[in-house]
Amino acid sequence: MHLLDIGSFFAAFVSWLHSLTPWQIAGILSFMMVDVARNVGKTISLSVFKIKCHFRPLRFGTASTANPKISLLIAAHNESASITKTIKSALESTYWNKEIIIIDDHSTDDTYQQALPYSERGLIKLVKRAGGKGSRAAAINYGSNFATGDILMMTDADTLLDRSALSEVAKYLSLPNVLGILGNVRILSGDKGVTNLLTRCQSYEYLVSFELGRRVRTLLNVLVIIPGAFGALRTASAKKIALYDIDTVTEDFDLTLKLFKIGGKIEFVPDVIAYTYCPSNWKAWIRQRVRWSHGQVVTLLKHRDIITTRNVKYDLWFVFGVFDMIFMDIILLFARTISMIWILFISHNLLNLFSYLYFLYTLYLN
Repeated sequence: MHLLDIGSFFAAFVSWLHSLTPWQIAGILSFMMVDVARNVGKTISLSVFKIKCHFRPLRFGTASTANPKISLLIAAHNESASITKTIKSALESTYWNKEIIIIDDHSTDDTYQQALPYSERGLIKLVKRAGGKGSRAAAINYGSNFATGDILMMTDADTLLDRSALSEVAKYLSLPNVLGILGNVRILSGDKGVTNLLTRCQSYEYLVSFELGRRVRTLLNVLVIIPGAFGALRTASAKKIALYDIDTVTEDFDLTLKLFKIGGKIEFVPDVIAYTYCPSNWKAWIRQRVRWSHGQVVTLLKHRDIITTRNVKYDLWFVFGVFDMIFMDIILLFARTISMIWILFISHNLLNLFSYLYFLYTLYLN
């Protein structure tokens, strides 16, 4: 009976395929063609990147052995569950010339009390931001007033750093014309240590989409976002651009665009990993992605002169990177939504539709 059911399904599936018009098939195929084209392009670009690194390896400057002082800025708002692990992770760094600055940003839990013993022992600087309301950008700006380092490094209060992270920051910022760097961020688990299907999917997303995308963008010099979980820049550059603006929720994207505008490169450090936590339920995940999308739109509108001005000559690849982000994160987002609605509208059998899409993606991935 079971085999008969499978046979009946395949017979109905084949009949359904024959009933599709060329326009319907094209509509379904378009749902995945952009992903296919980009991933093939990534494979080619990464191959070129490997060849380039072999014949033209990076030449680190003398600053990589001069041990410039690094100020590690960590903004914490109600992070009692993770702040102790974050401090211990930073203290375990093998880089000796560092200072760790914890900025308690209007916490209503015992974040400050948990960090206080480390401050009393002289292991960290602990400052409390009062007045106004919680804002990561404003907190980092406030903490930078207490920094004495040659390099400012920013990370989140729920992020754990590799022991060699600060050493790699100093090394990569010794490269000529490099203004900022971003590290390789991976998912440790969901919030509060939760692991489920959603957190595993985000872990895969960070590994495949974010990391591979950054490697390709490094090759083209179009890295336009230094993530808040692991980013660094020279103190002189931070003063030149006034560090973070507080008029957008994607302050890391805004900061990177400001760095590009003053000229220079952003480098990706792939071999040093920072582990962070991700939303563990759909409500939190949707809230995070809506905030990211809204912040991107606001920031792109703020810096629209990158693609509209004729008086300033920005690097062509940088402009291309901004256009690519507009296409992928704004235009394609709406196009995919409309496409999904249209496909659902024209298909009277959702099981056949998703079986077809699954078959196409499986064929592509193999």
